[in-house]
Parts: sequence; structure tokens; C-alpha cells
Amino acid sequence: MGTPKIVLTADRTLMSPYRGLSLATFFGCAPALDPNRDPKSFWYKILGKQVTPKVLFDFICNWSPDINGAAKYAPYGLRKLEAGLLRDGFARSDVVVAHPNHIEKFIGPETEVIGTYEMDPLGMGPVTMTFTYGRKQTSYDEFYNAELHHRIKAAKARTGSKAKVISGASGTWQYNYDPEKIEEFGIYAILEGELGGIAPEIDGHAGRFFNYLINGDFENMDPFRKRSDFKVNIKEFERNNKKIHGRFVNFWDRPDLEEIPDIVEPSMHGMVEVMRGCGRGCKFCDVTLRSLRYYSPEKVKKEIEVNIKKGGSKSAWIHSDDIFVYGMDPRTAKGMEPNREALEELFTAIMSTGVEHTNPTHGTLAGAIADEKLLPNLSRIMKAGPDNMIGVQAGFETGSLRLIGKYADRKLAPYDPSEWHWVVKEGVKSMNENYWIPAFTLIMGLDNDETPEDSWDTIRLLSELEHEQPDSMFTATALTFVPIGLLETSNFFNIGNEMTPAQLGVLYKTWQHNFKYAIQKFMTKTGAKGPQRYFFNAIARSLGGVPLGAMEKYARRKSPEHEKVIETIKAKYW
Repeated sequence: MGTPKIVLTADRTLMSPYRGLSLATFFGCAPALDPNRDPKSFWYKILGKQVTPKVLFDFICNWSPDINGAAKYAPYGLRKLEAGLLRDGFARSDVVVAHPNHIEKFIGPETEVIGTYEMDPLGMGPVTMTFTYGRKQTSYDEFYNAELHHRIKAAKARTGSKAKVISGASGTWQYNYDPEKIEEFGIYAILEGELGGIAPEIDGHAGRFFNYLINGDFENMDPFRKRSDFKVNIKEFERNNKKIHGRFVNFWDRPDLEEIPDIVEPSMHGMVEVMRGCGRGCKFCDVTLRSLRYYSPEKVKKEIEVNIKKGGSKSAWIHSDDIFVYGMDPRTAKGMEPNREALEELFTAIMSTGVEHTNPTHGTLAGAIADEKLLPNLSRIMKAGPDNMIGVQAGFETGSLRLIGKYADRKLAPYDPSEWHWVVKEGVKSMNENYWIPAFTLIMGLDNDETPEDSWDTIRLLSELEHEQPDSMFTATALTFVPIGLLETSNFFNIGNEMTPAQLGVLYKTWQHNFKYAIQKFMTKTGAKGPQRYFFNAIARSLGGVPLGAMEKYARRKSPEHEKVIETIKAKYW
């Protein structure tokens, strides 16, 4: 039996259900190795170069099942690509979504393309850059991505396969900053977006794209090529007096809704998308560059039913970049007022599939409170309650009115940037009253434009929330600024070298909040039900204070100014 023409796969961190734990999908961002650890240190004697013990990571990042080596569940983006290839004429035997444990089984002389789905391949995403001190340590995302590529390369060498390895998805922009990996991994081409790192939507015309790849159309730059659907750019990099070349393919494909295929096999976490694009226009985000389109409730239902019938899913994770924009007509909703009727129809359709739980991936605070009937109505439809909380990721970004007005003014629409603090407080209050828990992300060093006063504004706003709403439920995670979206020409914020005392204060305050409020008060109310909730809460309680102690130690070592910030937070903002 021969091997398939096209093999699609992803590394371990993207192929795990993470035991159903809330927010555990970010665990791949945790530091795996510290290459600079002193061999004489206490921790080296205990863990060697490991930071987060591998045995702990591998336990939480448990394997999803396979069916004869093929992944039973796969990242949603891979499932869309698979569906597009099957629709566009490739036979089922030509295409496999391989489980990373069994990738070697599918690589042989007949294999023509190996596609790797990569979200954070080199550990440069905002969460990872924060946890690894600006990539001074190696994250598990980077560790397992490298392991997968090395195994693919070895399998090709062993079988004599000439398959072209192409890396795609939203993390491929990172190869521009570490091009040595292109050569190390043996990558034939990098699929790159047009602007700001946004991934091309190749699922709309998957067959055409892969036929170009198989037929050698991406081999060279061709300035005389008349077609305008792709461009090949052979980039030259110089590192350590050595020239490195990488083939980057830009593919222009913004498909209409009817050209976007429905998944035919189950996705990880029961994920389905309901829209593409956002329309909020935040300068630091890449999805705002994507044109706005909405799936019909019927299209969403079809994909959920695939996850139920073939994957046994009992929940639906609803992906959007802002769920409260769904159904909005940007031509008439100048203030980005939500379309309550469209949202009610959408979630009524979702719940009609028989799922026990659903929650959106992302939503804005302004959108949540712009219509006072919206959250109560959606919560009733979604059967939200004390035992069925709705988690959603929301951008807190900063407590600075100056920064929010400069970089994300439409995130507040229909409100004004001067009302940001009220929007945050009212948003938390309204969400919690309706059994929603926001998981906030903040940006440290936004466009390298953050002043100490901006940082203190963030610390004060978090503290005010805690004191004015002592029973409030939210998490807050500070992330380092990464140059994507309209700010792609800016520089990374280097947390390892550039963190001011006030920025350390933001990091310290967010960890203190999560330990004191989230872990202690409501962590057991979210995520998969069962004893694992309480088991991992016990682990979090025992280890949650470790980062606080580490930051206090860092402050004492760094400078009196850093130490003073920590003491001020303890005295005034605890």
C-alpha cells in the first residue's frame, strides 16, 4: 500500500485536548528548557535544563486518539484545508491528516507534499514571549515543533521521499526572525500572508493551491507571470556571516462564503468558526486586516453536527475574533452596535444541535454591554448558570486612556476612549451577572510607547476592579508586544532586557490577581466537569505563588526602583 500524496499534520501542542482544562491550551507557551542555566545551580541539579518539568507538561498535554495513525481530532484550520482538498477533486486516499505520533507511517516515495500547521512555531507569540523572558528560554511550542520537523526530515531521508514541506497558519511570520530554522527543518516553502502576519485563507481554493505546489509553480519568482493569485518571494537573510534563503509564498485568496468548505472530520475541542474578520481596527492585531464575513446558522450547525456524530462532542467552542460583531452591517452600524437578533438566532441554532455547553472564543467588553438585553438573552439561550459558566477571551490591553485611544479606539465603539475605565468595570459586572467570565489579555510595551504612568494606570484599574467588585470573576494575563497587524514594522518589546519597574509592576499585579482571585475563588467553576478540576486547582494553589516569589527576587536583584514598585503594590494595590 502506497503513501498518500498530501500529508497534513501539527505538533503535539496543537493536537491535545489538555484534559478539558480551562485555558490549558496556552500551556504550550510555558518554558521547556533554559539553555543558559548554571550547571552549579540548585535547579540544574534537580531538573537539568528543564524549566516546566516535562513529565508535568506531557501529563497535562495528553495525546488525542488516532485511527490507524490518522488524527481523530485535528486543529480546525487543518480540517478546513482537508475538506477543501476533498471538495476540489483529491481522493480520500490522497489526503491524510496524520497524528504526529505516527507521521513516519505516511511519508514515502509517493508523498508529494507535507503540510505543517503552525501557530507559534518558534515561540515568538505574545504569551510565549512573556513566559520565556523574550525567548531566552525555549517554550514547549518551539520544542515540539522542532521535534516534529526533525522527525519529518528523518523520515524523508530514510524513505527517499522528495516531498515538499510547506509550513502554514498564523505563526509562519516568525521564520522571518529566525531563518536558520528554515534550513534546519528542510522547509521547501513558507505560506505567508499579505500584511501583518495574517494567514491566507487557502481553504477556499485548496485544490488550486496544492496543484500549484505539486506542479512546481512555486519554484521560482516569475515577474512575467500573468496570474495574480500568488507571489513567490525568495528572501535572503544574513546571519553570522552566512547567507540563508527562504521561499515565501503569498497566496491571495479571500473566498466568498460559498467557497469556504464545511469540515468533514472532527476538530479539536469541538471548535467551529462563525465568522471571519473583526472590523474593530485595533492597530496591534492582524485579524482586523481580514474582510468581514458571517457564516449562516445552518452552516455552523452542519459543522457542529460533524463534531457530534464523528467526534462525540458534547460542547461547541465558537470561534470568532469578536462574537458581538456577528451579523453586524458595518455600513449601517457606524457605532458597531451589536445585532442582537442575529446573535440570538445563531446561538439558538447552536444549542438546537443538542450540545450541553457552548462558549465563544473572543468578545469585546464594549460589544457585550452595548445592548442591555444581549447578555441576558444569550445566557438564557446558552443555558448559562452557576454550574455552566461561559468563558470568553477579551482584550483589556491597557488601563491607559492615552494608549487605548491611540491604538484601539474602535475596540470601545459605540463608546469613547475616555470611557474605557467605565466600559471595563461595567463589562465585568454585566458578564459576571450573566455567568460569563472574561479572560483578559494585556499588552506590555505596546508599540514600545508605554510610559511608567501608562503602566500605573493599568495597575490602578485592576486594583479598582478588585475593590469595587470584590466578588468579580476574571483573569488577567500580561503579554509582551509583538509587531503584527498595522504595527508589523515596529520592534519587539524585549521583556528580558527592557522591562521598566512599572512594567514589572503590571506583570506582578496580574499574577497576584490570578493567584488571589482566580485560583482561589473560581477556577473550579470553569472547564471540563469532573475530579480533574479539583486536582489541577490543588496544583495551581500550591504552585501559583511561585511566580510572585520569583518576581520579588528579580526586583531585589534588579534595582531599588524595581523593588519599590513591588512594595508599593503590596501596600496600596493588593
